[in-house]
Amino acid sequence: MSPRAIKLAVAAAVALVMVIAIRHYFSAGEVVKRKIAATIEAFEEERLLGVMSSISRGYSDPLGLDFEILGGYLKRAMEDYDDLDVDYVLTRPSVAENEVRVGIEFVIWGRVEGTGGSVVGTRGSVLGSVSEPCSASLLWRKEAPGWRLASTVDLDVPEFREELDSRRQGQF
Repeated sequence: MSPRAIKLAVAAAVALVMVIAIRHYFSAGEVVKRKIAATIEAFEEERLLGVMSSISRGYSDPLGLDFEILGGYLKRAMEDYDDLDVDYVLTRPSVAENEVRVGIEFVIWGRVEGTGGSVVGTRGSVLGSVSEPCSASLLWRKEAPGWRLASTVDLDVPEFREELDSRRQGQF
């Protein structure tokens, strides 16, 4: 092979690798995974609008939550806890048309805020634990402005298991 042919083969191989990497980076599953990471970062930084911009205005779930109710719960958590941190692991996304389903296991850590904004107590687990993390199955949909969380299809929070079970059975 001539040096020119080798250079052409190397250039073609590099181009192919770049196309595959770019295609992977912009795939729906990867975009949603980055969106989840950005949403969690906004939650940890207590930026409610940053979190809510990732949630569909049409959000609804089997537990009866909608966009406004979920926003209220998130606001309350950000008011009641300081130094929020989320440890999480995502499952491999399942992509179909304009929907992505992804599982998540997570533990939320934080510190209880006292009156007047003073921090009281020690930092600890807010929801879930290392030995028994919370888990959820999330449904993301492609909307005009981008990917948005459309529903929490399934949710298990050890601290609220009985309440969640009664809500699933329609007893709320």
